[in-house]
Amino acid sequence: MVTTVPCEDLHPSQLYISARKMRDVMEWFDFDDPAYDALPVYYLSGNLTLLDGHTRGFVAYLSGVDSLRIQEIDGSDLEELNLELYRECFGWCQEEGVTSLSDFIGRVVSHTTYETKWIDRCHSSPFYE
Repeated sequence: MVTTVPCEDLHPSQLYISARKMRDVMEWFDFDDPAYDALPVYYLSGNLTLLDGHTRGFVAYLSGVDSLRIQEIDGSDLEELNLELYRECFGWCQEEGVTSLSDFIGRVVSHTTYETKWIDRCHSSPFYE
């Protein structure tokens, strides 16, 4: 079920935004009438956590929206997720103070840096499959 929640209620599960991905989203994003697929979320450590769509969520936040469309992942969709890896990523975000979409301000990096600082870090996790 798709619902809407205030932006400040969402917690990231990644530390950086790729400038290339952000540029791609900004090409199709309608800042006058934001429309986007619901962002997938799951409760991790009692926090409503983004599983994907961080760039879309951040761009929507920058456009001035107060709330975002979300869809909680459950059932068979959960079986496909590596929840241990998401828990670790969520923990990294908590440790570095990335606890809301606004915390991505100053954390938009080149795609190369994104791959080095984020993707490589995830791949080095003992929970990465």
